[in-house]
Amino acid sequence: MNTELQAVVFDMDGVIIESEMTHYRAICEAMGEGMTVSYETFLERCTGGDERFAMVQMAELSGIAFKEELFQEWSRGKATAYARLVEEEAHAIPGAVELVESVAKELPVGLATGSRRSDVDAALHVLENRRLEGIFGAIVTSGDVAKPKPNPSTYSKAVEQLGIDPSACFAIEDSANGIASARGAGLRVIGLSSMHDASKLSDAERVVSTLAGVTLADLKQWFAEPVD
Repeated sequence: MNTELQAVVFDMDGVIIESEMTHYRAICEAMGEGMTVSYETFLERCTGGDERFAMVQMAELSGIAFKEELFQEWSRGKATAYARLVEEEAHAIPGAVELVESVAKELPVGLATGSRRSDVDAALHVLENRRLEGIFGAIVTSGDVAKPKPNPSTYSKAVEQLGIDPSACFAIEDSANGIASARGAGLRVIGLSSMHDASKLSDAERVVSTLAGVTLADLKQWFAEPVD
């Protein structure tokens, strides 16, 4: 077993950027008045996967018959709405940008997300004056894999692009589906209870309530500790 941390792979939404409400508002705008899912239900039942997963769930919960051509229309509308909304309201998760930057000074960092590439690009372009643009050695989005989270392929592809054995990597995740994806790919996982209750993240080996004050030294120390 690797006992020395060699890379860190971050989730995007809920770990680096406070964007779940932005995604929700963009999807509501795209799906129209027939979409009746509350934000609380969206967080509980529709996050942790890709855009299709969210919209399928929201359509079912709203009693809307899901059709592929309808999804494609929603998807185009959501992309346009998200790009506008994220520019208006992008906020970083406390401590996230600082942690990514500090890790990147010494170790490879990756991004493994269920969002589409255009959403990631839009967010990085406006977040914290573009401080994270160009910093990730690997960015894997929903369009880069056949099966998104909770399937392991998102994290598997990220560590493959970084050239690091997955057992030598930490993933930082905020959802049960994301944790399942990272663990399935062989990474060790820190859960962040920024958007979901810590009880939902029990499959992570450690759960933190904030990234503010977390340092690379902390990550290295946690990685060196025995896993139960």
